[in-house]
Amino acid sequence: MPDLSIILNQQGDTAVSGELGDHSITIDRPVEKGGGNLGAMGGQYLVASLGGCFSSTFFAAARSRGVIVKGFKVEVSAGISEELPKRFDKISIRAGYESCSSPEEFAKLLEIAEKGCIALNTVKAGLPITVEAS
Repeated sequence: MPDLSIILNQQGDTAVSGELGDHSITIDRPVEKGGGNLGAMGGQYLVASLGGCFSSTFFAAARSRGVIVKGFKVEVSAGISEELPKRFDKISIRAGYESCSSPEEFAKLLEIAEKGCIALNTVKAGLPITVEAS
């Protein structure tokens, strides 16, 4: 898999937008936090991306094992620290389904998704981040 990159450009006073392949994304803050509410906050996208990566990895594992899951639902919750600097201090993922052709395989599929999701692996391990002027 190639490295990923996105360029975000300012939209209005408080938002940025960019392209992710064929998809557009806008990130902003709600009005009550000084933004224009043109998109979800960056932290919300981070939490959503964890759930999305986990889900797509789950679906790939289910497909490779011939397990048919309908009504899959994943809930990702992130707790916010009280102390500064603000950060997410815990993340939990809960998943369920309406029907599954092999309910006994469901827990194994969750385990495979957890171990195979690049976003979860990154957050769990931490990583160095650099910030510089261009």
